[in-house]
Amino acid sequence: MSESKIVNILISSVGGQGGLTLSRVIAVASVLSGYSVRTGETLGMAQRFGSVLSYVRVGIDGIVYSPLFDEGEAHYMVCMEVIECARALKYLGRDGVLIVDDVVKPPTSMSLVGSGSEIKSVLLKQISSTIDSARFFLVPAKRIAIELGSSRAANMVLLGVLNGISKLFSESAVTEAVSSLFSNSTREPSLLAYRRGVDYIKHL
Repeated sequence: MSESKIVNILISSVGGQGGLTLSRVIAVASVLSGYSVRTGETLGMAQRFGSVLSYVRVGIDGIVYSPLFDEGEAHYMVCMEVIECARALKYLGRDGVLIVDDVVKPPTSMSLVGSGSEIKSVLLKQISSTIDSARFFLVPAKRIAIELGSSRAANMVLLGVLNGISKLFSESAVTEAVSSLFSNSTREPSLLAYRRGVDYIKHL
């Protein structure tokens, strides 16, 4: 955590994965925790499967005036897709923590490069070579979410991993944030996925 008590979180995803929802849950949990928070997004040309970067700045002890931060300033990066993670890795700070779902969604333009599994293997090797293993967490978030009954809850699994590592929010703040943003039908599955993410990181 930075000396200024402002925590920068970058969420990297493609459209349709729930990266924006994840940033909103973090923002609401921040407000409920009494923190200052700002969020911002850069969206790809296509809403679905386009590149999406969500910036979240949480002021633990002070006011956050701008949602954006520069390359090398992210304290935490949460990646929901491996290719976009590699593209956004420049934002991770020197002591930053990287959390990556082991999902790859190659764009059509990469169809001649190789299979999805080959691309994922190469990119994960490159990513892991740039960061201390103690700060790199490869999480089968989508697989865990599917086991729980909803692949769309992978973002909440990653939230659990993030909060399990960072300890930014209390359990009650996350529960209230999720409850305020999700409908009755998705609330409990989302909270279950969040708790599974917390448990996953506890048992690593």
